[in-house]
Amino acid sequence: MEKTTEEKARAKLLKFGRKNKWNRAVAVPLLFFVMSFFHIRNYCHNNGKRFAVMLGTFFLFAVYSSFSFPAFITEDTGTDYELKNTDTQNISLAEEKEPDMAGLELLEDEDVLEQSDYNSTSHGYALVDKYDASDILQASEAIVSENADAEKTGEDGSVTEDDNAEQEEFRSDDWRLVLINKQNSIPDDYAFQLGTIKGKMQCDKRILEDLLAMLEAAEEDGVNLTICSPYRDLEYQQMLFNRKIERYMKRGMSYMEAYQLSSQAVTVPGASEHQTGLALDVSCQAVDYQLDERFGETREGRWLKRCAPLYGFILRYPKGKEHITGYGWEPWHIRYVTRSLALYLTLTGLTLEEYYEQK
Repeated sequence: MEKTTEEKARAKLLKFGRKNKWNRAVAVPLLFFVMSFFHIRNYCHNNGKRFAVMLGTFFLFAVYSSFSFPAFITEDTGTDYELKNTDTQNISLAEEKEPDMAGLELLEDEDVLEQSDYNSTSHGYALVDKYDASDILQASEAIVSENADAEKTGEDGSVTEDDNAEQEEFRSDDWRLVLINKQNSIPDDYAFQLGTIKGKMQCDKRILEDLLAMLEAAEEDGVNLTICSPYRDLEYQQMLFNRKIERYMKRGMSYMEAYQLSSQAVTVPGASEHQTGLALDVSCQAVDYQLDERFGETREGRWLKRCAPLYGFILRYPKGKEHITGYGWEPWHIRYVTRSLALYLTLTGLTLEEYYEQK
């Protein structure tokens, strides 16, 4: 078998070194060099593909990357212009600011509804429906007890300290006491039966008698309340909320700005008391049937604040408790909680959230 080049070179050096000690002194380092050379050559030969890839990668990196800025030379003057280092000491990150909502007009529900929405019957009621107390009472076949307002009232019809405001036993699973807000969405197993107020307007059937009794008492006092926003289902609430976001974004707002502004006017779907059938919005002709703070200063708004607790309803979002309820003052939004609890909360000035904290 023919020897390799490495074997031949090694044999010659060994033969050369055996002649005398002087040759040995020269042959040893030469032998080490030759063996190292052939070892490196064989390693490179066996791993050629790997080294080719590494070399190509390094070449591409060298071509497309640079660790220094080149000098720019103008053709006219031949003058070198070197890029100057950027002064980073005066650079600061932009501060994140809350969206400026001042001066922005909140969209009303009517602003985002289309004509087809008013004719739809799939959402329990159409927003165009606004019925005052006389219309509702005339259309209702429910029997309103003659002594529905037999509770004691003051001379102006308001709740007094002498009223029987003794609390019922607290039960967190009581449908009348369910707590719905931004932190507590509607339970998945929450169920109720709807009753018709008038036309497409509906509410929880179990509160209908007390609602009609309140409307009748208001009419007897010469106060004509108008129900304009009772039960809403999840689908309708979601549609209303999404459309307001879309309209705000078309005005140039970001999604988060549009979401924040929409949530001020429409409760986030799944966290609205209107979806329980226990909440209603009330207005009157004096404010053009709008839902705004002006209603609280009207005769109808003052009557509602004084007398609604006698029939089991409370002003759910009172003034001065915004940090607790998570909502601004809404003198038009009432919620059914039972007569005894409504009287208790009114006399103590507690919100439903504060009542839960005590239990």
